[in-house]
Amino acid sequence: MSANRLAVVVLGLFTALLLQVSVLARLSFLGAKPNLVLVAVVCFALTDGPGVGMGAGFGIGLVTDLLGSHTLGLLALVYCVVGYAAGVIRSYFDRMSTFTPMAVVGVLTAVAVLAYAGLGALLGDPRISGEPVVRSLVLTSLYDVVLTPFVFAAVTALRGRGDDPTRRL
Repeated sequence: MSANRLAVVVLGLFTALLLQVSVLARLSFLGAKPNLVLVAVVCFALTDGPGVGMGAGFGIGLVTDLLGSHTLGLLALVYCVVGYAAGVIRSYFDRMSTFTPMAVVGVLTAVAVLAYAGLGALLGDPRISGEPVVRSLVLTSLYDVVLTPFVFAAVTALRGRGDDPTRRL
């Protein structure tokens, strides 16, 4: 990965994080919120592969952990695994259809919610209980699926931006 492409990925993820904490944090329906950062990690992994997905997931997960009030490293681990899984799933598709990223994001969001809840329960987080986890599992997955076409289109449009060293960002 070139330095320009790395800059595009980092700026894209920090933009998603900024939108997540400023705009989407206020959009709560039945106690669940969309997770734009997770959608961005999966979209970058789908376009660039498992190495980028894993690195992007860990990096932005750690920054998100530093901004939150939960166990440090928990989101970094979950996003890292989800980013790697999305990158591996990418290798099974020669060409992405319109609905492939939506299906991948829906499934991996559910995996991320379950992994976060399971690790949080294992570490003794008192905020983890059954009913909110199920509600978050369903609603966050739906929210993220709705956001996916927009994020994937943006990531795909940015795909060529970091590859040409003569092009300005």
